[in-house]
Formats: sequence, structure tokens, C-alpha cells
Amino acid sequence: MELKEKLGMTGGIEAYSRPTPAFRNPNLTDAQYFKGGWELEQKQKNIFVNTGYNIVADLLANQGAYSSTRLAYFAWGDGTTTPAIADTATTFYADCANSDTKAITTIAAFDVPTKTLLFDCYLSSADNAVATIRKFALGNADPITSMFNELLFASPITKDATTEKYFRYSLVFSQV
Repeated sequence: MELKEKLGMTGGIEAYSRPTPAFRNPNLTDAQYFKGGWELEQKQKNIFVNTGYNIVADLLANQGAYSSTRLAYFAWGDGTTTPAIADTATTFYADCANSDTKAITTIAAFDVPTKTLLFDCYLSSADNAVATIRKFALGNADPITSMFNELLFASPITKDATTEKYFRYSLVFSQV
């Protein structure tokens, strides 16, 4: 008897916005500070790029070029090219006249019942290198050299010193 099982992955992001608070209590942790007051701007699915599949396979096998790769950063930019599976970090940055990279704020523990891994990515009022955000990606470093995924927002997200942004990226595994 042969047992076969297929693993599926779905990635998506929820983009939230809120006005920059007038005062930040210095005694609050980032987790406390970033709670509440967020308004959903949009939801968007992504594609996994070839390097992303390699990262997952090498991590599962504990061998290969990406076996020690960790998704610890996110990048955003103003690029407009539709993402493709063959895209790399180089093509992501080349498509963006303006881009930036920042450490992921928190990665939640894998939720077994829902088979979901959540990445919380925050932009403060000072993160204004990109005024019109169109693209998003997860990766390994600052700047990203090994890109996991890529997405193009359905409509641009504006960013300036008067707003803060919260990108909640969900990676959901399923048996197909």
C-alpha cells in the first residue's frame, strides 16, 4: 500500500492603517504599542517564488543552500510589475524606484489547529522611504537576498509621517 499526501501553501496579507499617535509611552513594548486602532485597507494573496519553494524544501530536508535561511525581514516598494514565479530579490528591488527593508516585528508560533504561521510587520511614522507602497515580500536579510514570496497590492497604499502601517502576513498550510 502506498500512501500519498500533498502539502499546499497559501500566502496572503492584510494591510492595516492608523493615524500616528500623538504620544508613545516609552514603557510600552512593541506588542503593547501596536495593539488597537487599526483599520483594514485591503487583503491580497501572493505568489511564492522559486527561491521560496527552495527555502521550504531545504528547511524540511535540513540540507541544501537554503537550509539555514530564516525569514526575518520584509521589504516594500513602489514597483508595478506583476510578480512572477521566477522573480528574485534582485528583480523586486530593480522594479522599485523606492524601496526599504525592515526586520519582521513578530513571528507567531505555528498554530497547529489552523496550520497557520503569522508574520507581523509594522511601519512606524518614521518609515517613510516609500510614499506609495505597491509591493511586499518576505526575505532573509536587509536588504533581502533570498526572497520567499512577492505580491502586488490591488491598489497603492500611501504612507507618510501621519500614518502607521501594519502588514499581517499569513502562511497557511493544507493537505490537498
